[in-house]
Amino acid sequence: MKKETKLEIDKLKKRYKDLGNTIDDLLEALARGSTTSDRILSTEMNRARLELASIARRLQGLQHEGD
Repeated sequence: MKKETKLEIDKLKKRYKDLGNTIDDLLEALARGSTTSDRILSTEMNRARLELASIARRLQGLQHEGD
């Protein structure tokens, strides 16, 4: 596997993990929040989920390139 590809995979894996933690934090906040904060946090949750999906697709593509 190319060094650049490995570095990109490592970077994406870290971002994926960080976003997973952020989603967990948002879920906890939603459980304690008001209606207004629910709307704001829901928007952020959707953004985080979309980014996670994008990272997962990119990781899959990079891992297939390395095969």
